Amino acid sequence: MPGKVQQPAPLSIRHVNLSYSHGFKRVFHRLKIRQKIVCGYVLSLGIAVLGTTAGLTVGDRYFQHARDQMSVADHQGNLLSRLQGALLEIQIYRQEVVAFLNQPKALQKDGSQLSAYLTEAEMLFSQLQEFGQSNSQKDLQTLLNNHDSTLTEYFQRLRVLLQKISSLSQNPNRISQTQLLLWQFHQSTAVRDFYKFTHDLADFAVLVHERRDRADAAQNRAALLQAQIISGSILLSTALATILALYTSHAIARPLGQMTDIAQRVTRDANFDLQAPITTKDEVGELATSLNQLIQLVNQLLEKQRAQTQAQLIQSEKMSSLGKMLAGVAHEILNPVNFISGNLIHAKNYVDDLLALVQTYEAEVPHPPTSVQALAEEIDLEFLIADLPKLLNSIEFGATRTREIARSLKDFSRLDEAEVQLVDLHACINSTLLILQNRLKTGINVTYKYGDIPSVPAYPGLLYQVFMNLLSNAIDALEEKSAVDSEFSPEITIKTEDWDSNWVKITITDNGSGIAPQNWDKIFEIFFTTKPRGIGTGLGLSISYQIIVEKHLGEMSFKSDVEQGTEFTIFLPIARSSTSKKKDTSLLASKPNKCIS
Repeated sequence: MPGKVQQPAPLSIRHVNLSYSHGFKRVFHRLKIRQKIVCGYVLSLGIAVLGTTAGLTVGDRYFQHARDQMSVADHQGNLLSRLQGALLEIQIYRQEVVAFLNQPKALQKDGSQLSAYLTEAEMLFSQLQEFGQSNSQKDLQTLLNNHDSTLTEYFQRLRVLLQKISSLSQNPNRISQTQLLLWQFHQSTAVRDFYKFTHDLADFAVLVHERRDRADAAQNRAALLQAQIISGSILLSTALATILALYTSHAIARPLGQMTDIAQRVTRDANFDLQAPITTKDEVGELATSLNQLIQLVNQLLEKQRAQTQAQLIQSEKMSSLGKMLAGVAHEILNPVNFISGNLIHAKNYVDDLLALVQTYEAEVPHPPTSVQALAEEIDLEFLIADLPKLLNSIEFGATRTREIARSLKDFSRLDEAEVQLVDLHACINSTLLILQNRLKTGINVTYKYGDIPSVPAYPGLLYQVFMNLLSNAIDALEEKSAVDSEFSPEITIKTEDWDSNWVKITITDNGSGIAPQNWDKIFEIFFTTKPRGIGTGLGLSISYQIIVEKHLGEMSFKSDVEQGTEFTIFLPIARSSTSKKKDTSLLASKPNKCIS
């Protein structure tokens, strides 16, 4: 109606459309990429095949209908043309009969032909009637039914005329009488009705020809419709394939672009809290999940690395502070010890002189005064003369021992020394053991199997730290086992040897409780320790491994048997390669560092 405003689609319909759209996206996103491509091809090919089949079916249906119409029109037109031809021959005979009156034989022959044409016309008329009934040609049936009696009467009169003309063949007035018969025949109503029938038949033949033309046009339209349907289905399938290809490529490229953006932002901003969105469950979704897991793993590793760096920094600060303190303590100890050692020589000389004086006095004065004898007995002069040299020697030994310990502390204090030097490993090990002597006095036996090895380029303070960690761990293991087995004999074996002329091999073995197999893979990990909380930090072996492998370009490994003990093996290069990571071999000292100054 005019002025009526079109109402929008109901909400329920829009809701159903959205539901179908979301449902299609959910199903599509669950498919793998290969499945998406296959579905697109199958759908496109299905539409193409379905459209082609439909085009062929519909086109063939219309084409068959048009072909049937064409066949009917052809057959009908053929019958009509033959009937018109037979009727035309009959009309021609009527015009030629006068000319053959003087020729009996020709007249007889022409009469026979006329009879044949009449029979043929009747037969064709009958076939047309049957054709009209079988093909439901109502207009044809109407035409034939209207003129059936006309044609029958006309044929009957014509046969009568033919008989009368034949009977006049011997009559002298046959020409005039024949003309009279012909004139009377032409004046009959049957002839007039026959002429009307021939005109109606001609008009109907034109109508049949038009029907044939329409059937031919319909056949051409059917072929065109068939081609249009097939072309449309192909175009539709091509368009759908293009749309699905674009949608599939967008569904693949968009998540990949998002992942690329996340990866670039993570790399640029170091923001490991970012996560790639997971919108599909295909290979792209799995890749996004893997990327998120990788980002989380890197974040965890960085957190662990930061904690490790912080712990190492704290440990380095502690060791640096300890080194400074030990250097100060060693300096404070060495000053009075040097004073004692320096004056002890003079004290020994003075004592030797006094003892010589006493011996001379005893020789010159065999019987000293009573007061002198009483004092000699009171101070036990004989014991004093015998023990005083021993006492001085003991003081000298103690001073020497104190000086060695102080020097070991001073060497150990050089942890932050950045210069590579040629180091005597035996001296380093001995100095470390000297510092640990107080813990070794508990009954731990140390066996030395030193080989003939050269000095190696190394950082002396760091090597002290490695040997201190390994020997301290060995002593801890031995003390732990001794606490539960009173008959246990703790032992540490230290062995050095030249290995393949390029390496020095150091082996430190204890016969403690060993390391459990489940801990073997974690023994060099930072913060890993089997010691009680508050005792072990989990840094010793990790730092030692880094010192040997990264700082000295060496190797460090271990093997352990439960209740049998543990063996740590260190390989140090005798000569540092000029192409190694540490390019400071030019800083090598000219003389070996004995680790004891």
